[in-house]
Amino acid sequence: MKNLKVVITGGHATPALATVEELKKENVEIFWFGEKESIEGTGSQTLEYQVIPKMGIPFYQIHSTKLHKKNIFKTILTFWKFPLGFIESFVLLSKLKPDLLLSFGSYVAVPPALSAYILGIPIITHEQTTVPGIANKIVAKMARAIAITFPESKNDFPKGKTLLTGNPIRPAFFENKRRVKNNIPKILITGGSRGSQKINNAVLPALPELLEIAVVSHQTGITDFIRVKNARQELPEKLQKNYEISANYSPQDFEAKLKNADLVISRAGANTVLEIAALGTASILIPISWSGGGEQIKNAKALGKTGLAKVLSEDTLTSEVLLDSAKEMLKNPPNLNAKKAARELASPTASAKVTKLVLDLSQK
Repeated sequence: MKNLKVVITGGHATPALATVEELKKENVEIFWFGEKESIEGTGSQTLEYQVIPKMGIPFYQIHSTKLHKKNIFKTILTFWKFPLGFIESFVLLSKLKPDLLLSFGSYVAVPPALSAYILGIPIITHEQTTVPGIANKIVAKMARAIAITFPESKNDFPKGKTLLTGNPIRPAFFENKRRVKNNIPKILITGGSRGSQKINNAVLPALPELLEIAVVSHQTGITDFIRVKNARQELPEKLQKNYEISANYSPQDFEAKLKNADLVISRAGANTVLEIAALGTASILIPISWSGGGEQIKNAKALGKTGLAKVLSEDTLTSEVLLDSAKEMLKNPPNLNAKKAARELASPTASAKVTKLVLDLSQK
């Protein structure tokens, strides 16, 4: 039997990368359609562009239009990217002739999915969050199968082609390796690859007291990096040694920081929440209140129910609240029952299930 050829596209790169590991075990030939810049005009690279070419997987840049709900004029000005992305995708798919297109949502997936649909190439899409975005709702109409992370998402898609797989997470997050007990607790603070100014604003005044009780690694995002760097330089030298900052971490560095943390302070994107769940790490989650359909709030509550996380509202977030919560979580870490419940939420078999779906549909 000939090797299968699969094109992967979409904006949720982390579960896509976990699926790539499984597909490579099956000798599937993989191509990647995606974007190179994470924030247009800044030169900052997307996670997938940093990682995929190094894995020996061909990377093709595809243009697309993001729907700016608060700025329709900006959407109109950038709409030219959509037909360009469609042409790019159509030409590439006609040349590559893949057996299947696997989408991981977001606006970048729409032009490749539309092109694949017209060319008769089967499509599978994966929904990472509890609340599907507009782009994935569009792609789902063209898809032959829809893989979902959370049971409640079943109501958003046609029953006959929707399968609960969970969210693919790299196997390394489920390895039961005993971590060396830290003499001083380690805290990872992250607002995602773009950072969170609201979290940063709450963290900075709390630093002197926080750094007396913990070593802190802080992913600031590129926008706030200089401001946080200046704040670090104003700290006493003793406390500076306990405070490491970075605008962003590579996937490998972020994984290492997450695995070694005693406490994570974070937004509540689905992938981060589920990686925390897989590791069984205590966390303070501050979901974005305005995320589509309140998806981050739902993600945070799902982990909060296991007992692994404390959920704080960004609307009432202060330095004092954050500091008190951090002290409480460090003093009273989650018990084994909480860790077990969280691990079940993370779904260790998700990557294998998505891969099986790809193999089964490709061979029909």
